[in-house]
Amino acid sequence: MGYLTKLAFSAALLTSFSTASFADKSWAFFPGLEDGFIFDPTLSVMAGRMQSTSLIGAAANGTGLELSINCPMVQPPTNRVRQQISFYQYKDGDSTLQTFELNPHYVIEVMPKLEMGAGPGVGYVRADVDGRTANMLAFQLGGSLHYRINKIFIGAEARYQFTNKADVGIGTANGAKNARALLKIGYDL
Repeated sequence: MGYLTKLAFSAALLTSFSTASFADKSWAFFPGLEDGFIFDPTLSVMAGRMQSTSLIGAAANGTGLELSINCPMVQPPTNRVRQQISFYQYKDGDSTLQTFELNPHYVIEVMPKLEMGAGPGVGYVRADVDGRTANMLAFQLGGSLHYRINKIFIGAEARYQFTNKADVGIGTANGAKNARALLKIGYDL
């Protein structure tokens, strides 16, 4: 768990200290409204390991789906922002966590076909522990690697998610904070 958090923060720091020059270009706001904008969608399945830091369950495997597109809200003068829209589910015994997330990642091409990205996100978490359900707002930070072979997408990501302090049935209002490591495989549509 501590390792995943450190990995996510390290990726975010590396991405934020990019040496890209912005001198002769500017940020584009709402580029998705312009003619010729390329969404470049990718649909992926995710599988990974999730560790609850709120003691709602032990570390367990989870699965999900993700659609990523070039962000139609904002694009930097160099590199790009990928908007990741994802659903993920974790189950451990009588504990289930389902998340719906929006995660924009600032993505840098490290070498041809290989990208590194990081960014914040906002989400909705539904936790069900021993029949008791809580719905929570979530914020997360993640770091990712993307590799593309023709139309095939292969990715890895580490995320840490913070939730509001709802009582999810473990006797205290700890919320459903969690860390996870994900592998992704997808197809560029």
